[in-house]
Amino acid sequence: MEELRTHYHYFSNEEGDGYEIYSCDIPDLKGYGETYDEAMDDLRKNLKRHEEKGMEAQSLMENAIAAYDRKDYGVARSIWEPLSATNTDAMVNLGTMYVKGFGVARNISVAFTLFERAAAYGHETAAFYMGGMYENGIGVSADKAESIRYYTIAANANMPTAQLKLGTLLRDEDALGAMTWMIRAAHAGEEKAHALITYVSNMSHATDINVAFRMMDESSQRAKVEMVIAETLTPTLASDGGGIELVNYIGGDTPEIWLRYLGACSGCNLGPTSTAGMILEQFEKVIDKKIVIYLW
Repeated sequence: MEELRTHYHYFSNEEGDGYEIYSCDIPDLKGYGETYDEAMDDLRKNLKRHEEKGMEAQSLMENAIAAYDRKDYGVARSIWEPLSATNTDAMVNLGTMYVKGFGVARNISVAFTLFERAAAYGHETAAFYMGGMYENGIGVSADKAESIRYYTIAANANMPTAQLKLGTLLRDEDALGAMTWMIRAAHAGEEKAHALITYVSNMSHATDINVAFRMMDESSQRAKVEMVIAETLTPTLASDGGGIELVNYIGGDTPEIWLRYLGACSGCNLGPTSTAGMILEQFEKVIDKKIVIYLW
């Protein structure tokens, strides 16, 4: 058994004196005793019972999933229903049954309640479902702010699809937040994010670096980047009815330049032979090849 991380306090009341100890990892688990050692023993016993229940629940979950896969929905429901009192996976799985009407009468309201409970405990799939329900007005009035809140829970749990959703929803009101999530989704392998975010760099061919540029403070580096945008890129793109803006600049050994296209921009995401290649070339003249550019 791993070493317990605990907190304790000494109490005195009408029933006598003693110690209460609780686990830092599972605050609901507590141990009581007249001495510290007795309270710790009680806590360890309660932890062991908790682990045994967890193992039993895992075994039941596996049985329920097997039943669900063979379309024996009655058996799956009979397992997930009692487990859903405390087990977040059971809440989500049972909620999915109510959404699809498998083994139960289709009931979006019941599904919503189950997903909401699981999401409150940080279950990323439940949070993603809640985000979708609020985004599309399923079982609840559409609410963009609530949709973003729930998608953020799932995105912070490293769910690429939720990160993609946030990037899309935030694009017009929070360009930096939108690009942050879209880039994370792309790096996680989300195909739609890859299609939306253009990544260009000649970093693999970099030899010399611009030492003078890297000796500047970050605000001066950013000013150089903004100069390229204002003096070169904006006039060039304006001829086609487009434009571009700096969303973020990250200095360091390999500077990152995050740009957002504005208006019309023909061929913006067609790779190094397109507008993206032209933009990279302009920045390489001012900095060097050891840079990364994200465009959206």
